[in-house]
Amino acid sequence: MGKWQEDPTHQGRPRAADILDALDIFLAASARIGEVLAIRWQDVDLQAEPPTITISGTVVLEKGRGAYRQDHPKTKAGFRTMKVPPFAVPTLQRRHSAEQPKPEDMLFPSSTGTVRSPHNFRRQWRDARAGSDYEWVTPHVFRKSVATLIDQEYSSKQAAAQLGHSGTAITEKHYIAKATESPDLTAALQKFGTESPSGPERMSR
Repeated sequence: MGKWQEDPTHQGRPRAADILDALDIFLAASARIGEVLAIRWQDVDLQAEPPTITISGTVVLEKGRGAYRQDHPKTKAGFRTMKVPPFAVPTLQRRHSAEQPKPEDMLFPSSTGTVRSPHNFRRQWRDARAGSDYEWVTPHVFRKSVATLIDQEYSSKQAAAQLGHSGTAITEKHYIAKATESPDLTAALQKFGTESPSGPERMSR
């Protein structure tokens, strides 16, 4: 990140710290990239215990219009309020203290203070991780990681609710990483442990 941040060709673009702040919220909110970039300060309740974030919109790209905030998420189930885990609370508090934003201001605005384009954010994150061990990590990876963890700790139903899915089918098929279960072949495999007078049976060649 350091080399990317110091590169003069990136002047005018958000600093690495801004990217890292956004990644904290990606993990904390488990939201889609457009949903995270659509979060306004009025959607953040720092006084709640624990603090909450409400996903109430998404950023869309439209030819001839560019990026703008749509006042509803991708799906009906996407409209949700979630509790912020402790690791992300200082990120929100620090940004709020430094910026003193108005309620309608974006949590992660563009360099000009407007709605930030998902396309631009993807490019910035691609630039930031270039040449590192994290080139394979995309915003989608964060959602899959969150879904897998919540499924392991709670259930796929809870994972679906956190991700804003109306049911568990999509969550289980595309987001939760699970090992494929092999059929019960123990009877055949037990032959390797069958003893004969001269010891375990030899494997046929």
